[in-house]
Amino acid sequence: GRVIGVYFDEGLHVKDGQILAKLDDSDAVKSLNSAVADRDASRAAIRDLQVQLKNADIELHRAQKLVSEGVESQETLDTATMNSDSLRAKIDLAKSQVQTFEARIAEAQQAVDNTVIRAPFDGIIVSKDAQVGEMVSPISAGGGFTRTGIATLVDMNSNEIEVDVNEAYIARVVPEMPVTAVLDAYPDWQIPSKVRTVIPTADRQKATVKVRISLDRKSVV
Repeated sequence: GRVIGVYFDEGLHVKDGQILAKLDDSDAVKSLNSAVADRDASRAAIRDLQVQLKNADIELHRAQKLVSEGVESQETLDTATMNSDSLRAKIDLAKSQVQTFEARIAEAQQAVDNTVIRAPFDGIIVSKDAQVGEMVSPISAGGGFTRTGIATLVDMNSNEIEVDVNEAYIARVVPEMPVTAVLDAYPDWQIPSKVRTVIPTADRQKATVKVRISLDRKSVV
């Protein structure tokens, strides 16, 4: 869809569910309103048919009585019965149409909701990837004015370290094993960590295996 509003900048801390942007919802709203109108029309038709059925049942009851008394012919009773059964069938059809329109409404409402882009988790916006007026699509097939996303959101609590361990020592490494990590940028900060997983592939040229380490503490303090 076409972006009509962007409500963030790079570096903004956002919460899960916070609105980040909006897409043009005019087509989605039209589909929703059309489905609602069709459903309401079917409900009105049901009410009208129910009134007709009430009258048809009265006529049927009268015909049954008159035929039993020999005043009217069997043809009159058959016609009254057919009218009553026909109206019941029409009511059943209208009710099934209402259910179909309810499903269309739910689908259309979801399409409307999808035009509001919300943060899927708590995090920090590190990149604004679309501007107002641009198109957004999962597959960028529209050239330079089509983007594949609205923003790049990072969950800082999911940070981890990936290290290369010499294959001669990899047998000593097991998941949940305590680790002390030191970053080049903070050589005096010894970070308490633990092994999250050992990636079961080796780099033949370096003779190493990759190990992912989770940080037990994300800040110096």
